[in-house]
Amino acid sequence: MWLTNFKKAVILKEFETLEHLINEMPPMESLSQMEEAAYLLHYAKTLLEMEQTSTLVVLQQLKNTIDFLKATENTPASSINFKL
Repeated sequence: MWLTNFKKAVILKEFETLEHLINEMPPMESLSQMEEAAYLLHYAKTLLEMEQTSTLVVLQQLKNTIDFLKATENTPASSINFKL
């Protein structure tokens, strides 16, 4: 059951579910289950690293856009009116 749920979470990229399943990983009953779990865990790690890289790229793009908008912002010159 755990392997099936883990496979679903990997396919659907449900990172919170993956974390929960990893934290509650039961002992495997056979060598084949251990091997399958090891391959899935390795793939999940790769998937998380790709997602992290993608997030960093998006954040850099957002930063560049914000910097561009700030650079092209038309700020009016401040004037002080003193009426005495």
